[in-house]
Amino acid sequence: MSTLLDDVLVGPNWNENWHMTSAERSVLIRVLERVRPDLSIEIGTFRCGSLRPIAHYSRRVITFDIDANQHRVASAFPTVEFITGDSGILLPQTIDRLNSSDTEDLNFILIDGSHETDGVVNDITACLQYRPKRNPTIILMHDSSNPNVRRGIENAPWDTCPYVHELDYDYCYGALYNRHDVHGQIWGGLAAAIMLPVERNGELKPRANFEYTRLAMLSKSIYNEGA
Repeated sequence: MSTLLDDVLVGPNWNENWHMTSAERSVLIRVLERVRPDLSIEIGTFRCGSLRPIAHYSRRVITFDIDANQHRVASAFPTVEFITGDSGILLPQTIDRLNSSDTEDLNFILIDGSHETDGVVNDITACLQYRPKRNPTIILMHDSSNPNVRRGIENAPWDTCPYVHELDYDYCYGALYNRHDVHGQIWGGLAAAIMLPVERNGELKPRANFEYTRLAMLSKSIYNEGA
């Protein structure tokens, strides 16, 4: 649900069906403003909330969702390619195609599809097969504070990709909710990574500056017994 502040600072046309907090929206928009992607990939179209700003700032977008009903608004996005199906199968094929292209430069990826640990690992693993060409590639991962998603992010093979230069698990923080439909659950947060067209020197050392607070939230959540 958008607020008056969201409508004024973000714009009412972008706040429709956007399941991110105000802080997450601001971070996403700022990243897109800064990067101005030639090509973006979104994993998890849902109801096209985050797709609106991604499409606005990108020359072209490829968005994946397992639900074909998301294509009902495809006509509103002339620069977006909608792909329906399992991203675990279809995303690697797209990454292979981009790697074989000399012209398409993938500059931005939003991972917000599966919220199961294995699904998150699979999506990140596929993205890490991309080889940056001329400019940086920014990867944002939504719901990074959720325990299942967090395990997926942490278990992904980041260090095997020589083009990843920085990884921040808590670029934007999540929250412990008391709302009736998600009471006791932790959602939100944006992890961030940057890939460069040159190989890094040395070991990749992820940052987790929110970890103390995240563990405190976890102790109060429904996930505590399985933590």
